[in-house]
Amino acid sequence: MKKAADYIAVSAFFVIVIMFAAYTLVMGRHGSESEKADSSDIRHNAQTYVSNNFPLSSNWKSLRTTMFVMTGKKNFDNIYILKNRLVEITDFDKDRLDKNISQINDFSENTDTPVYVMLAPTAAGIYSAKLPAYTSNTDQRELIDNIYYDLDSRIDTIDTFFPMYSARNNYVYYRTDRKWTSFGAYFAYADGIKELGFEPVVLSNYDQEYTSNSYYGGLYSELCYNSIGADRVNIFRSKYKTTVDSVKLYRGDQVLTSKSVYFRSALKTADKTAIFLQGDNFTKATVKTTAEDAPKLLIIKGSYANTIVPFLTPHYSEITLVDPDKLKEEGKTLSDVADTSAYDQILFMYDCDQFANEILTCSNNMGYVLEIMEQV
Repeated sequence: MKKAADYIAVSAFFVIVIMFAAYTLVMGRHGSESEKADSSDIRHNAQTYVSNNFPLSSNWKSLRTTMFVMTGKKNFDNIYILKNRLVEITDFDKDRLDKNISQINDFSENTDTPVYVMLAPTAAGIYSAKLPAYTSNTDQRELIDNIYYDLDSRIDTIDTFFPMYSARNNYVYYRTDRKWTSFGAYFAYADGIKELGFEPVVLSNYDQEYTSNSYYGGLYSELCYNSIGADRVNIFRSKYKTTVDSVKLYRGDQVLTSKSVYFRSALKTADKTAIFLQGDNFTKATVKTTAEDAPKLLIIKGSYANTIVPFLTPHYSEITLVDPDKLKEEGKTLSDVADTSAYDQILFMYDCDQFANEILTCSNNMGYVLEIMEQV
C-alpha cells in the first residue's frame, strides 16, 4: 500500500509539473520580443517566469514539498523536516573561523576594556540527535569549545550550549525559523549574566505576553511545509517598573526613538521577530536605563543578540548594539559610531552559524575598525 501511495504521489507531482510547464510556455508568449531575444537559456527563463508570475506560488512550493515528503524525503538542501520543526544544518569553514578568532584576539589586545564572547548554538546543534544518522552535521558543542580554546586568555567566554541543551524540551527555538525564542534567550542570559558579574533576574519576576501566534519564519518560507505549525512570538515584561528609559535606533541619517525595546509595529510585518529592536534593520541601537550608576555595555551583534537585550537592561545604565554588516553597507567603521573606551564591557554576541560563515575583520588602524566582509 505504501508503495502504491508513493507512486500516486510521484505521478501526481509530475502531472502538475507538466501542467505548470504548459502554462509557462503559453503565458511566456506574451512576453516582449526584446525579452525573448535576450533569452539564451529557455529553461532558466521558464523557471524565472513561473517563480515571478505564477499565482499562488507559495501553494505550489507547499505542494511540491508535501509531495516529496510523501515519498519519504526529509531534507531539502540543508533544511531537514523533523517531527515538529524545521532544522537547518550548515557547513563551517575552518579558515574563516581561524581568521575570525585571530581578529577578535587582535581587537582584545588593543583595548583596555574587558572583552567577552558569547556564541550560541543553533537548533541543529541542540537537536542533533533527532537528525538522520547520515546527516553530516557539525558537533556544535565541540566547535564552540575549540573556538573558545583558541581565543586569547584575556577574553572571557560565555557558555550557552549547556543551558540551551538543558532547556531543549522547552520552547527555546522557533520551529520555522533560524533564531532562538525569548525562552531560549532567557536561559542563555540566566547563565551568561553570571560571567558578566551579575545575578540573573528570576523568571518568576516576569509576565509573559504572547504577541503573535501566527509567525512563519525564514525556514518555512523556503519550503512552505504546512505540517509544521505556526510559531508564537512572546515577550517578557517585568512585573515591576521597567528599567528602560529610552531607546534610539540609528540607520543612515534616520534616528528612531522609543520608550521600549519592543517595537510592536513589526507584528504587522512578515518578520514578527523584529519586535525585538527592529531586528537586523539598524546600524546602531542605544538603550538607556534608569540604573544611572550601573556599567555600560557595548555589544557587537549578530542576529541572536536583539532577543537577549531585554533581560540585560536591569544590569546596565546603557547598552549599545552595533551591527558590523550594516556598518559595511554605510561605509563606516566601529570608531565612527562608538568610542570603545567609554564602555565597561564589550560583548561579541553571535550564533555559531553566523560567526563561522562570515569573515569578521578587526584592527586598530585609525581607530577600531570592525567590518564583516563579503563571503568568499
